[in-house]
Amino acid sequence: MSETTVAAHDPRVRVMLLVAVMVPQLGLSLLNPSIPTMAADLGTSVSAVQLTLSGYMAGYAISMFAAGVLADRYDARRLQAVGLVLFALGGVAAALAPNVGVLFAARVVQAIGGTSATVLCRLVIQRRFPSSARMQILTSLSIVIAATPALSPLVGATLIEITSWRVLFGVLAVIGLALAVAFARIVPSASPEVPAPIGPRTIVRGIATAVSRRGFGINALVISLAWMSYFLFIEQSAYLLQDIHGLSTLDYGLVLTIPAIGYIAGSIGIRRSRSHARAHLVGSVIGGVGAAALVVLAIADVGSVFALVIPLSVTFIGVGAAIPHAQNGLIGLDLPAQGVGAGLFFFIQMAGGAVYTSVVEALHLRTELPIRIAIAAPALLLVAIAVGRTVATRAAAGAPAVDDRRPQRVG
Repeated sequence: MSETTVAAHDPRVRVMLLVAVMVPQLGLSLLNPSIPTMAADLGTSVSAVQLTLSGYMAGYAISMFAAGVLADRYDARRLQAVGLVLFALGGVAAALAPNVGVLFAARVVQAIGGTSATVLCRLVIQRRFPSSARMQILTSLSIVIAATPALSPLVGATLIEITSWRVLFGVLAVIGLALAVAFARIVPSASPEVPAPIGPRTIVRGIATAVSRRGFGINALVISLAWMSYFLFIEQSAYLLQDIHGLSTLDYGLVLTIPAIGYIAGSIGIRRSRSHARAHLVGSVIGGVGAAALVVLAIADVGSVFALVIPLSVTFIGVGAAIPHAQNGLIGLDLPAQGVGAGLFFFIQMAGGAVYTSVVEALHLRTELPIRIAIAAPALLLVAIAVGRTVATRAAAGAPAVDDRRPQRVG
């Protein structure tokens, strides 16, 4: 039995991959309910502590590209283990932070180390899983990455009642260190077939090759739009649910799980479908209906919190289908510099989300309708792209609008 087959059928490997992408998402959102307490303890403002989340996202984007570049020369498994150690060191520094400046720097270090899993775990899948097994594990990773930021604030709100935010950072550090050891021992080696030198010329050539490949740009656009919609809601959720709708910290954590259900449903739907293209199209259309309802209900001034989160849950069905579909499209491309291509792909996703949320935040939107429009707009664009690709495929091939065959990817 080949190492590739062993990796695909070993449940321990799958668990390690899932936990590896979960931990950095905990770092992003577990401490959110503690922000007011952190501000008071550090003698600073709530907005200053919130700015540390921007530092985390900046580290996230940097990590995407750096991990991809390094993975074209080194073993993705070892790089991921090192990244988790760096995540742990950042957690220790955050737990001991004497002021918000140190906390900001510590969170950047956390992100640069831990969030490398977004790229590296997918490279492990590409290098050690057969094409027939990739979509299932990719959708599982996508569910974990999206559901963790939505579900972890509830956990954080509960834990902060019995412990301090510094202890929570310490717990994250211990988890990161333990996972680094387990990941290195359980996950098989995932070295590139032909290690590439690291240098400006190689990186530029890898970027140029990736961008020139048919399908790279459109899949990068799809995943970026999906992330813009989802991450903007996560970033604005405290303001929408607590400030506007007046929910308590615990109720905020509970209600936040409802939109996550839609995302999970979309991802499960595309995983179980015999036709990934059809599932993506149907999911996008359903998500578009939810996005339209999200805006219409705000215009009609329906004030219930459920008039916000239920349409969001429907909207995120499309988002949940789009992200693994785009990732599968990336893996199917024949890129000589797989790491650079993957790093660029996910850098575009994270940078797109960070820029979009920063622009929305800079507009100082303080009423619900414009925020809902900003969340809905990327989801509506996903519908247009999905329909347009289906029509183009039909016109080019003279075949049915959706190819019912499961794509067989090599790469």
